[in-house]
Amino acid sequence: MSNATGWYPIGKAEGTGESKQLVTDQFDHDYDEHKLIRPTLDPLACVHVVKQSNIIPQCIEAYKTNITGFGCTLEYMPGESDKTAKAEWDIADRFMQTANLEESNEQLLGQLIEDLEHCGNAYVEVAWGGGLPAVYRIPPEYMRCTAPLELVDMKYKRLVQGRVEEFTQSKWVRRYAQKRGTNITWFREFGAPGEGNEVIHLQLGNGTYGEPRWSGNSPGIVGSRKAEELNFDYFDNGRMLAMILTVMNGELAPQSIEALKGAKGKKSQGGILYLEVQGYDKGMLGDEKEKTSIKLDKLNDLLQQDALFIEYNREKRKETRSAFRVPPILTGESDDYNRATSDNARKIVEEQVFQPYRKWIMDEIFNKRLLPAISVYRVKAILRSPKISDPDERKAMLDYLADRGILIVRDLIPIAEEVLGTVIDESRFPDGYLDTPIIQLMQSQASLGQSTDTEPEEKLATIAKRLLRETRERQHV
Repeated sequence: MSNATGWYPIGKAEGTGESKQLVTDQFDHDYDEHKLIRPTLDPLACVHVVKQSNIIPQCIEAYKTNITGFGCTLEYMPGESDKTAKAEWDIADRFMQTANLEESNEQLLGQLIEDLEHCGNAYVEVAWGGGLPAVYRIPPEYMRCTAPLELVDMKYKRLVQGRVEEFTQSKWVRRYAQKRGTNITWFREFGAPGEGNEVIHLQLGNGTYGEPRWSGNSPGIVGSRKAEELNFDYFDNGRMLAMILTVMNGELAPQSIEALKGAKGKKSQGGILYLEVQGYDKGMLGDEKEKTSIKLDKLNDLLQQDALFIEYNREKRKETRSAFRVPPILTGESDDYNRATSDNARKIVEEQVFQPYRKWIMDEIFNKRLLPAISVYRVKAILRSPKISDPDERKAMLDYLADRGILIVRDLIPIAEEVLGTVIDESRFPDGYLDTPIIQLMQSQASLGQSTDTEPEEKLATIAKRLLRETRERQHV
């Protein structure tokens, strides 16, 4: 009697949908030779993880849009104006327009933010060719650095209490290697004495290399990907093992085994499976011939509902999104939001995440390094932010200021320019007029018999329109 017990992978398709990426470190043979430090997380591997995530790309896009999407501009340092720093303003303005002639500053900064959020590092090449410097992005996968092996005297110039002073500080500096193909190009740390181009290294964290903010969530990110692949595989191969087929006093014919192997997926829908069994002449316990039979035992009676690990995926999306500290509405998940909650969420993330990020990246690249390097100290570069305000609060504040004589005509000009989409020429007005309190204009209207019962916003709009009309009339005289 032969032993017919066996396992037949009738529900297993050839190959799986699991994503596997082979990442090769192109610096693998250069770390010892050039005394480079090997990163804990390979930048290219981080990029592959982000591509497989179902939430990180949306978070990064939200960062890029909200941090750089409102434009880059210049403004004077406190206490400075055209009278004191117009020459520096002209230099800074020219530099911001020519720093990268192929891409705008917003595009360049957006790429650097993408690098930072992908792998925790971003590199800015500063090229000096005479005159103002040029700046370029270097992809992080092409960059490595040495340990800080050289002690140098770094010279800094800073604006302190209205005066530009020079400071000298000793610092251990690194060297940076860029490898494309088989060639290595060396860069010095920005500000270090020497020849050649410099590098500004931006990073998240305080190590030799930065780490992406999602690194602590990487098991959940990979787990979510595997859960999605398992659900995808279900459409081709169906459920996992659902039953045990037992043949008593016999064995399945070879053609029945082949039929079972093919009974999977959509090919088996609506069909009838015919199994042929070969019985034994004698029974297992004696000489009498036993009846041959087939028995099916279900391992579970649960039906496949929608998809597996839905709650797991939801929780991992929340955890990853919390690492970026962005609300769901910014990643396209706004089912539970109304206007009040969405405005509040936008206000919080603007104050706690985006505004500090804008200041940090502009200081690290421009205000602490590039602008002082071209002798600009009284002007700084900033990224604009959105205007988020509660209409009711704004109305109450304007009402309060106007009624108490605090609001003057000059204060209306920015409001008028915003509402009417134009620029008002302040020089067209007589001396002293722009410093007239709004309450006096309201009183003069009341003395002429004009009603003052309208809302404060309507009053301001009326006065703003009159200011604009007067400006236009003066321009045509």
